[in-house]
Amino acid sequence: MAQATERVATEVRRRGLATVLLVAMPCIALVPKCLLVAHALGASGAHIFDTGFGFGAYVHALFTDGAFRSCHSAPFKLCDPDVCVYATRQPLLPLLYAALAKLVGTKSAAVAIAKCAVTTALLTGFLLTLSRDLRPGLFPVILIYALYFGPQTLKHQATLDYEEGLLIDLEACLAIAALYLIRPTLTANDSRRAFMGVAAVVLATALYFVKTTALPMLLVIIALMLRRPELTARVKVISALCVLAPFAAWGAHNYAFSRGIHLSSSWNGENLYRGSSSEGLALYPQVLLDRLFDSRQAVLEDGRVVELHDLENRRCFVNEWEWNDYYGDLARAWWREHPLDALRFTWNRIWVGLFELRHTPYRTLAEGGDTEYPPAVSAVMSVWMGFARLLFLALVTFIVRDLWQGNRERPLWTLALVAAGWLPYILVFAYQRHVVPLLLMAGLLLLGLYLSEPRRQFSSM
Repeated sequence: MAQATERVATEVRRRGLATVLLVAMPCIALVPKCLLVAHALGASGAHIFDTGFGFGAYVHALFTDGAFRSCHSAPFKLCDPDVCVYATRQPLLPLLYAALAKLVGTKSAAVAIAKCAVTTALLTGFLLTLSRDLRPGLFPVILIYALYFGPQTLKHQATLDYEEGLLIDLEACLAIAALYLIRPTLTANDSRRAFMGVAAVVLATALYFVKTTALPMLLVIIALMLRRPELTARVKVISALCVLAPFAAWGAHNYAFSRGIHLSSSWNGENLYRGSSSEGLALYPQVLLDRLFDSRQAVLEDGRVVELHDLENRRCFVNEWEWNDYYGDLARAWWREHPLDALRFTWNRIWVGLFELRHTPYRTLAEGGDTEYPPAVSAVMSVWMGFARLLFLALVTFIVRDLWQGNRERPLWTLALVAAGWLPYILVFAYQRHVVPLLLMAGLLLLGLYLSEPRRQFSSM
C-alpha cells in the first residue's frame, strides 16, 4: 500500500514538473529567438519600413497617416506607376508592426523582438489556461519542446518578412483553444469552455487576416462551435460577431478602393498561378516559384533548361484586382486544359507538404546549386523535420485507431481541422516554412487529445 502511494506521489510530482515546463516553454524560447533577431537584424540598422514582400510599404503608410495602402511598391507592373494598391497583403501583420513601431521605434530588430514578446505572452497565457485542465506527462512535454525548439520553428518565429513569424504561435494557441471544442469534457468549468470556444473563433479569424490560407480552418472552427450543445446561444452569437465585424471592415476597405466586393488578398490570383502552370510544374520544388515572374530561364538539377517568360515585365495592369483576376483565370484555364499535369503537380505538393524532409525550395536562384546551409545545421534541420513528420503520423494513427474502434466525433473533428490546415497548400503550393506551423499545431493536438488526461480525471486516481 505504501509503495502504491509513493508511486502515485512520484507520478503527481512528475506531472507537476511537466506542467510547469510546458507553461514556461514560450518564455524559455524567447531567449534564442531574441539572439536570432540580434544576429540577423541587430547590426543591419534596417527599419521596419524595409520589410520585404510588400509589408514594409503598408507599415510605413499606417505609421505615418493611418492608411492601409502601398504606393510605388506594387508586386506587379502597373500601367500607371502612381496608382496605389490596398489589398496585396492581409491587414493584421502590417497593423501589428505599425503598432509595435509606435511603441518601440522603427528599427526592425526592436519590432521583431517586441513581436516575439507579444506572441510569447499570448501562448504562455493559453498554456497556463490549459494547465488548469490538463496534466501532461513528462515525455509528451519533452516531445513538444523538441518541436518548439526546432531550428525551423525558431528561425521562422524570429522573422518579420513572412507571415509564419506570427502564424507559428497563433496556430499553437488555436490548437489549445480547439481542444476545448474537440474534447469538451476537458474541463467542467462552463465559463472556461465558453471562453476558449470564443478564443478559437477569434484566433482562426486572426489567422485569416494574417494569411488567407487559414480560411478552411476558420470554417471548421465555426462549424465545430455551432455543433457544440455545451455552448450557449449567447456565446455563439458573440463568436459570430467576432467573425463578421473584421470581415465587414475588410470588405468595406476593399470596396472603397475597388468598387467591388473582395474579402481576401489581391495576391491570391498570382499565388494560384504559381501552383497551376507547366513552368511551375517543371520548377517545383527545386526552384523558388518567384522565378516564374522575373527570369527568362531556369536550369534544373538534371541539366534541363526550362524556358520562362519574365512575366513581371510582360504586361502592365490597371489595378491590383485586374492583376489578381488575370493570373487566377490563367491558373483555372491550365487546370482545365492540362488535367493530368494538374494531378502530377498536386501529387508533388502532397509530397512536399506531408513527406519531404529536405528544405524546400531547394534553391532560390534560377541557376546554380542548392541553397547552402552549414552541414551541421542542414543535418539538424532534416532530423527535426523527420521527427515532426513522425509526430504528425502518430496523430493520424490515433485518429485512424479511434475511427476503427467506432469512435466518430472527436477523431473526425480533429481530422477536419488538420486537413483544413493543409488543404490550401496542397491545392496551391507549399514550401517547408508553410507547414512548420501546422506541424506544431498537430503536435499540440496529439498532446492534448491522446497523450494526456484531464486534470480532474487524473486527480481522482
